[in-house]
Amino acid sequence: MSNIIPDIVRLKEVARIAANTPYESIEPYINDAAEIYLIPNIGADIYELAEQGSDVDLANKVRRALGPLAMALAIGELSVLIGDGGLTVQNEQGKRSPANEAKIAAAKENLFKRGMYALDRLLEYLRKNIENYPDYAAWLENVEDIGCIITSADDYQDNGGVDIGRSALTYRTLLPSLKQLQETELLALLPESVQETLFKLKDDCSAEEYHVQLLAKRFLANRCAEIYSSQTSRQQRGDIGTHPEFQPLFRPLYTDLSDTGNWYGRQAGYYKSSLLAYIEGHPEIFDVEPSAPMNYNGKNKKIFTSLA
Repeated sequence: MSNIIPDIVRLKEVARIAANTPYESIEPYINDAAEIYLIPNIGADIYELAEQGSDVDLANKVRRALGPLAMALAIGELSVLIGDGGLTVQNEQGKRSPANEAKIAAAKENLFKRGMYALDRLLEYLRKNIENYPDYAAWLENVEDIGCIITSADDYQDNGGVDIGRSALTYRTLLPSLKQLQETELLALLPESVQETLFKLKDDCSAEEYHVQLLAKRFLANRCAEIYSSQTSRQQRGDIGTHPEFQPLFRPLYTDLSDTGNWYGRQAGYYKSSLLAYIEGHPEIFDVEPSAPMNYNGKNKKIFTSLA
């Protein structure tokens, strides 16, 4: 039994459910939601602290995420009975009729949305009060400090220049793609001397090195946003009906589906060009060979030649 949601009464505080629903019918989904969504995002130690109940604020915030997510997992099975006759539904005269598939899908989507937003607020609460949760601080270093030049949701938004609502959940969703893009598109583009510059701490940087860091982060942030927001690309997107419960939100929002994501692509192209141009403009600082200008005006230079 979960001490965070020990009975139907506590579950009703965060999700709509009939008071006569047996707790035993819901308990497996509470445990599953904790293992699938809560523990991977806050760590086992923080979840155990919430279970103990001594930190009331923490327990309440965990409950607000756990309840809707548990109901979202349960909702597809609560409407059916499983027995010798297969899957059946109750449809007795004078009683409520089962909801149709569209209403069930809408309720499930809304529960996931509420639960994920509550989880995001929980992560924000832990971030703002991290000095009170040293176990979370230690766990967070292993989760997010993995060699990406964009180190947090705030870094993505403030230095990357893409508005993600400072969502830690969005940042963690994007992190695997950020790492791949950093390796395959950003670092592959730059000489080793400049690659080292990207990972320097701000206090150890010159003004020129910090500007290169900023341009690199803006390229990376916009390139990642382009992939996730594109309606034409299938990268990082599941088939219809199998999309993840949490979908990253980027602003500005688009209503023209034919152009969704292209704006981020144009921004990524701009910052990529700016990054290369800035490095070439400061060859002595970044230890690169200055590029020689092309001379088209020499008397021996000819664009067209004759094979005759």
